[in-house]
Amino acid sequence: MQDGGTKPTESTADQLRISYSGSLNPIKSLSDQIIYHSVKYKILFGTNSDEELQATFKVVKNTKTNITDAVIKTRVIQAINEFFALDNWDFGDTFYFTELAAYIHNQMAPDLLTAVIVPNQSGQSFGSLFQINSAADEIFISGATVSDVSIITALGANQLAASGTVVTSTSTTSTLTLANPFS
Repeated sequence: MQDGGTKPTESTADQLRISYSGSLNPIKSLSDQIIYHSVKYKILFGTNSDEELQATFKVVKNTKTNITDAVIKTRVIQAINEFFALDNWDFGDTFYFTELAAYIHNQMAPDLLTAVIVPNQSGQSFGSLFQINSAADEIFISGATVSDVSIITALGANQLAASGTVVTSTSTTSTLTLANPFS
């Protein structure tokens, strides 16, 4: 998701039947009945996610690199979006932060020394988002944006404490983007 994890419009059972019955009906057996049920998306990390799933990615940049903080943040979000590509997930999967951290490290080496995830909700502690389960009809998508990435100089107790702002409501505004110099 490039736009911060906006949930796609949910299809109705009729829309799904019209779209897929032509290819599914010929391969089902006569006694089978197909029930079309739309997927539910579970947005993780950004302001569009549930309050208890909002988080900040805190990363330590390699001091020997000359890459700007903005590029580091953009590349971290790009790696997160690649990790959460729909082809990488099945319904009911479990998210493990260690897998995401390994992916980020592989994509960002040698420019990034480490990455951790810190919940924004003050009642949560470091590690509370290391494992997230989805229901049998849910699939994960990332809602993280560059504003959810913070570059720090070192890991310590102060950096691991939940201290972010939890967004409880949002409003929609329209903007016109003329050109993206980073694309």
